[in-house]
Amino acid sequence: MARHAARGDALRTAAACGFLALVPLGAAAQSGMNRAEAAQLYTAAGFRIVNDQPVNRCGRPAKPRVTFVDVNGDKRPEALFIDEDPCYASSGRYFSVLVKEGAAWRAVISGAGSVQALPSRTAGWMDMRVSDPSCVRDHRYGGRNYVAATDCAGRSLATAPQPAIPQAAKPTPPAPRAQPAPTAPTRKAAVAGLQPADEAALFKAAGFTRRGSAWRSGCDDPTASYTPGRIEQIADLNGDGLPEVVLSEGGTFCYGNTGQAFWVVSKLASGGWKLVTNGTGTPQFLETKGADGWPDISVGGPGFCFPVQRWNGKGYKLQRWEYEGKACKPPR
Repeated sequence: MARHAARGDALRTAAACGFLALVPLGAAAQSGMNRAEAAQLYTAAGFRIVNDQPVNRCGRPAKPRVTFVDVNGDKRPEALFIDEDPCYASSGRYFSVLVKEGAAWRAVISGAGSVQALPSRTAGWMDMRVSDPSCVRDHRYGGRNYVAATDCAGRSLATAPQPAIPQAAKPTPPAPRAQPAPTAPTRKAAVAGLQPADEAALFKAAGFTRRGSAWRSGCDDPTASYTPGRIEQIADLNGDGLPEVVLSEGGTFCYGNTGQAFWVVSKLASGGWKLVTNGTGTPQFLETKGADGWPDISVGGPGFCFPVQRWNGKGYKLQRWEYEGKACKPPR
């Protein structure tokens, strides 16, 4: 379930409340939660609350995406947390699925990597597939928590093991890879660093203006969730020998449940910069390509199904919906 919406018809959204801002915690009212319940939910998912801000297991301020889905078919939503940070081993992702028991939330599966809901069920609970660049394992509900049902080679385990990732423990290192597992799309190495004049030019090409020491788009987010424009990635995306730069700006006031917007700008042979595309969400550049060598872009957000845009020679346009490389039905 790490970046995210129903795979096939298996997943039914019970209450897609999306990003639960904890800045302040009272913003959780979007889901009908009070401050104390929101804090307990985040803590159970593995995020400490420090000065009204969630902090992830890497000790860094976090803005996890939170989606509410009915995982066990009881018509009551479970909570799905997705956090992205380079410190989460090779996958760069962390997930946690929690069930509400009485007045408290409890994690049933969590760890580093991506989690995907499968069409099959065990004891009414959707089976899960946990993936990272080193291993892919299926998990089934074991009565209280999810337990691994297959090894990294996809072979069924003879005996039910203990949960691979207990709630309060650090993620278990992945087992040795027995066969190649799906990996995140390969990105080209970043090109040489930008010149001092490039920073101002590329932000201006994206429509940003400088206010004090920060670059801002037209987003006037008054809340503490706001993060000004910053450079996320520098890479030659289309193979023409010139760099593209990915910019981001954060804030739930402007960008709702996704909490982030992105811009892709490209350097011209003349030395200038132009805006290629922008949108709300988290961009992921795929190995599949459109015209002129430009990679498809999966735009991540809450849920289990993401729009994939393809370059048609003039602009990026919606081409399909996918989750973890497989077709899915867009949320309604």
